[in-house]
Amino acid sequence: MRNVEINPGRLCNNRCVFCMSGLERDRREPWVPAATVRAELRRHHAEGARAVGFIGGEPSVYPGIVESVAFARELGYQRISLCTNGMRLSDRRFLGRLVRAGMTRVTVSVHSHLSGVEDALTGVPGGWAKKLQGVRNLVKIRRSGALRDNVSLNPVLCRPNMRSLPEFVRFFAAEGIDDVRCNFIWPQGRAERDPRIVPRFREAVPWMLKLLLANEREGLVRLSFGGVPYCVLPPAFQKRWPLLKKYFYEEGSDLPTDVTFLRGKGKGPTERFNWVERSKDEYRCRVDGCRTCPFGDVCMGIYRSYAALYGQEEFGRPETA
Repeated sequence: MRNVEINPGRLCNNRCVFCMSGLERDRREPWVPAATVRAELRRHHAEGARAVGFIGGEPSVYPGIVESVAFARELGYQRISLCTNGMRLSDRRFLGRLVRAGMTRVTVSVHSHLSGVEDALTGVPGGWAKKLQGVRNLVKIRRSGALRDNVSLNPVLCRPNMRSLPEFVRFFAAEGIDDVRCNFIWPQGRAERDPRIVPRFREAVPWMLKLLLANEREGLVRLSFGGVPYCVLPPAFQKRWPLLKKYFYEEGSDLPTDVTFLRGKGKGPTERFNWVERSKDEYRCRVDGCRTCPFGDVCMGIYRSYAALYGQEEFGRPETA
């Protein structure tokens, strides 16, 4: 199924330390008109897209989000998703409006099961409690038969949360979540050159593997990791392709994605691009060992901003048989 993600503006009710647009965001920046979103939905539907996701900023605070979801369903989109920080979904009436309009999937960006860690990362005191209530509301609605394309969590894996990854997944599995995608932090925004937020891979990988082993033993959730080059994993693990593909396949198990960034008046032209291609071409880089790496066709490289912070000494040719 062809998928498109539409960003109607960059305004947000969080101020995450690792937000890629946090330093550039203008509090006066307008949302795009609903008519512009409708036109973009028509365009992609005519080109064959049948899945659409609304992203941001924070799409739940876009004034036209319910109407946009309803229009997507009217056009015939089969999967309609929201990538959100979940705070507004603590309001059951608002969430109900989205579900009745046609929303079929929600991905929630929550980064810790500990309120102090979450609120520090997102810059909103009390935000964790709202997110937890939002997750609980989503699980309840999913169990009622709605949200047929599931509810998932999308934490950013960073230094403040990496040691508690197993507890994070156990906590939310007990709340009814069965799908978690941990994305290794892309050094951006205020965290771009901050080692207090961005760990080295060699520091984070042991904690990822601890979570992976717990998941294999306990069957907690459908789990995967993004942004992790294969060469930073232990040599013995590199040889186990079924586990590599299950947990570390870079493009994930979700739908391939085209992205549209809509701009408010006076904020520049609309941007349309494929996320994987742009990530490979603009945001990632390769090192010398990549030239002969057997995973070269599936690994997207390392973030340039990570290399600028820590260099390239951790990366090399995987030791596969």
